[in-house]
Amino acid sequence: MAETRLENIQRARQALAEAKALQPNSELHAEMVAAEGSVALDQGNFDEAERFFQTAMEEAIHSDAKFLQTQLWMNLGVVALQFEHYEDALDRFHHASTLAESIGARLALEKALSNLGWTYHQTGDFVRALQSMKTAERQAAAIGATLDQVQLLTNIGMSQYQSNDLAAARSSFEKSLTLAEGLHNTDKIVGAHVALSYLFLRQNPASAEQHIRELAQLVPLRHVVSDELELSLLQSLLLVAQGQPQAAETILLDLVKRAEPVPSIQWEAENTLAGVYEKQGREGDADHWFRRAIATFHHQRLSLQSVELELPFLENGTGLYLDYMEHLIREHRTEDALKILDESHAEALTEGLSTPQGGPAKNIFATRSLAARLHATILMYCLRPRASFLWAINADEMQFYTLAGSEIILPLVDRHTQSILASKDLLAQQDSTGRQLFDALVKPAASLIDRGGRVFLIADNGLGHLNFDTLIPAGDHPHYWIEDVAITNARSLRLLSSAKARPIREASAKMLLIGNPVYRPADYPALPNAGVEVADVSSHFSIDKRTVFTGANASPATYALSNPGSFSFIHFVAHATANEINPLDSAIILSRPPGSLTDNTASYKLYARDILRLPLRADLVTLSSCYGSGTRNYSGEGVVGLVWAFLRAGAHSVIGALWEVSDVSTPQLMDNLYTQLLKGNPPDEALRSAKLTMLHSDSVFRKPLYWASFQLYAGR
Repeated sequence: MAETRLENIQRARQALAEAKALQPNSELHAEMVAAEGSVALDQGNFDEAERFFQTAMEEAIHSDAKFLQTQLWMNLGVVALQFEHYEDALDRFHHASTLAESIGARLALEKALSNLGWTYHQTGDFVRALQSMKTAERQAAAIGATLDQVQLLTNIGMSQYQSNDLAAARSSFEKSLTLAEGLHNTDKIVGAHVALSYLFLRQNPASAEQHIRELAQLVPLRHVVSDELELSLLQSLLLVAQGQPQAAETILLDLVKRAEPVPSIQWEAENTLAGVYEKQGREGDADHWFRRAIATFHHQRLSLQSVELELPFLENGTGLYLDYMEHLIREHRTEDALKILDESHAEALTEGLSTPQGGPAKNIFATRSLAARLHATILMYCLRPRASFLWAINADEMQFYTLAGSEIILPLVDRHTQSILASKDLLAQQDSTGRQLFDALVKPAASLIDRGGRVFLIADNGLGHLNFDTLIPAGDHPHYWIEDVAITNARSLRLLSSAKARPIREASAKMLLIGNPVYRPADYPALPNAGVEVADVSSHFSIDKRTVFTGANASPATYALSNPGSFSFIHFVAHATANEINPLDSAIILSRPPGSLTDNTASYKLYARDILRLPLRADLVTLSSCYGSGTRNYSGEGVVGLVWAFLRAGAHSVIGALWEVSDVSTPQLMDNLYTQLLKGNPPDEALRSAKLTMLHSDSVFRKPLYWASFQLYAGR
């Protein structure tokens, strides 16, 4: 093993041959086989390494060698990462961390956390990646594991880079390089130079060239395929930055032939080649390679079976779709650009609903026909740093607009939301963010929107946290936009095109109502008016049409056993939490099982991941709780949380809250909502009517703080 770490592979193999001749006992034999796997891994022979590690694992389990099992699980995880089998990698690293913790192996636990963090990074989950890797880096420093600390600093910098914190990323990379050079470790030196090359290509190509030259001297000595491919990609990117597209083209055409073993390099090479052809005015070639890059990414995404990995992994492909979209916009092919943008939206949601991915897209969903069928105007936004884009579609026409960049719009969104949460009177403010946002986002397309009509919003990035009801149209009589239109939030044109009109019939509507749970004071505060809301909502349905669970019976198990797929309406009155690090850990907080004294959160939390497992056909799910909409935004998918989970489970519409809701005002709003619904009004008009009742009242509830939190989200 020491010779392997020193990259003396022939000496390592000689030592292993001598070990074989000594015929060790079973546990030592397992270690010997594991060492053979490590040599194969260091040489880049991943299939051979997998076989050695699996054989060693069988022997280690047989001899109950837990520490060796820990090491083998980590090595098997590393092999899975080389093949970009992320689910296998996460599973193996979790096994390693559990075993390491159980036997008090501090170094092994640090390594497992490190590898978990890098796997999260590879799937695009940079929040969890940084959380895990920073913990591991502190532990590595504490126990003197300098080599691990070097790698962790590089990996931390990569997640900071992907999060656009370039100053922090540079600091991490440079610390990593200094430590690696002090250790004379070629592998880690190469990793740090690669990271700094990518960073400086964005900031200072001259500095990038210095690091790439260092790589060109080191990489050929290692004979590692992934390093050779990475070097070629960096050299081509440098040539592009230096204005030498023809030289870059030569390298890239060769690279795409060789890069199949590493899909992430392959799609980056294909996308870069598309950009080269665009600069040369070769539109047909640019189209071909943009599409190939997206196809390569899409093929890799299909290998993921877990929605928890699929969501963050989709972040890796966002740039491919957006690069192609912006190319099409520059070519004045705005309708084609809309097609590509919509392909990037709601992939995981659409797949979960078994909605065809490719069918409607071929005819751009007949967008004007879709708007006509919905009796609505559709507004689809794409926020980009320098300039944002809007497509506005009604029954008669589709128009394209260029808007202000996200650097201007997103700070306005933040200030607007803060004003609402501060319970300010937005209409009385002369220079309100509500007016500025209306002018920036809606005014250009105002002529396509009928007063009193319906609007479907397909927003991205920070716009998912903005309630458009509260925007203030220009004019002499200040008012909120909700006075003019009924708004529904949608995820993609593809999903809207698959939705069917479903008139709600009072005679057949069945309600599942779960609320007013029992909380321990140490856990969550009581909801004094939850019982009032339960009574008000249930009163709209006859006894034979309502199923109500309250108190101790309002539990996650009750929901699972109630056959939720048989109800037209599902309504929750309870606390809820939105988990930003892992949105599928967002949960509705219900009652503990009777007599339960344990702190097993699964016994009283209905998690988003559990919601996904129970198919629904409900016309409307209503989450009368805080933060039901979620807080974590995924590129393309939008905000993911409880609302997203219910939509993916099959609900046709969901009402959720953007922020904390009032336990006093919400029962009134919900009572009015169901009054309108059971008159036959669709959910968007019913929710708008309920909000307007509060807005037009003389009470404090007229402020947006009380009625604007709730939004309607459309599914299929």
